[in-house]
Amino acid sequence: MQRNFKSRAGLAGVFAAVLVTAACGGGGTSSSGASTTAATTTTTAAAAADPVKWTGTFCEGIGPTIEGVMALLKTMFEGGAEDPAVQKAALLDYSGKAGKSMSEAGEKLDALGAPSANAQELHDELVKFFTESGKTATEVNTELAKLDPADPEFSAKLEKLGGDQADPSKLQEQIKKLQEDPELAAAFKQAPECVAMAETLKGLGG
Repeated sequence: MQRNFKSRAGLAGVFAAVLVTAACGGGGTSSSGASTTAATTTTTAAAAADPVKWTGTFCEGIGPTIEGVMALLKTMFEGGAEDPAVQKAALLDYSGKAGKSMSEAGEKLDALGAPSANAQELHDELVKFFTESGKTATEVNTELAKLDPADPEFSAKLEKLGGDQADPSKLQEQIKKLQEDPELAAAFKQAPECVAMAETLKGLGG
């Protein structure tokens, strides 16, 4: 029982670590000196999304997921791994927040459109990532709600939920692309949602 919960929470921890490292690197580092003034002054095609709003939507989407992961890990380290009912409540909270925030981010990014022609492929990949990850997390939440913590098979059933839906390497690749784009890297530092997320992560030791 403890091992299964730790295994699932461990995956969430890896996911969080990727987000923390990437978000802090994208939000606080001045790796491109000239890029900090580019985001709001550069205008592409009329149909292109504002880079600051676009990156803000991205950060808004992953923020609640990071918070949910941290709450989940806190519960585990405080003894929740020994109590199936506490495990279920913590995982329900995490998957609920992740499903909602990522699904909404996918919809919002899709509605905004790409911030530039060069970012179109990245935009499409992120819309797909958020949409699919949000859907999976929501499905896991629904199935998890049906499980009975008193069931002797609770741990085994819990372990089967979700599969490998949260491969952190995929999101890490997308964040790296964001950081390597001068305009989007600058927007990361200006978007209020990204600035707030970076500050939260600093407080968490990120």
